Amino acid sequence: MFIIKQIKMDKDQNFKKAVEDVITILGDVKYSGDLSDLGNEVGFAIGEYIKDNEMGFSLEDFIQGVKHGVSIVNGTHP
Repeated sequence: MFIIKQIKMDKDQNFKKAVEDVITILGDVKYSGDLSDLGNEVGFAIGEYIKDNEMGFSLEDFIQGVKHGVSIVNGTHP
């Protein structure tokens, strides 16, 4: 039970750290660009968290989350 609780705590801490990293990196952007540039910056921020899925996060999950959020905003969500 302790191991499962520790894994959840670690994942929660990694999630909070990833959010902080995204905010910091996007806040430091000093150029104008397009959505591909924004995606690149977010990729820099979260890259270490999805590397080899070692921290419990996957690129596919992140991409699905982005698609889900966009579908809600643009009205295509089922």
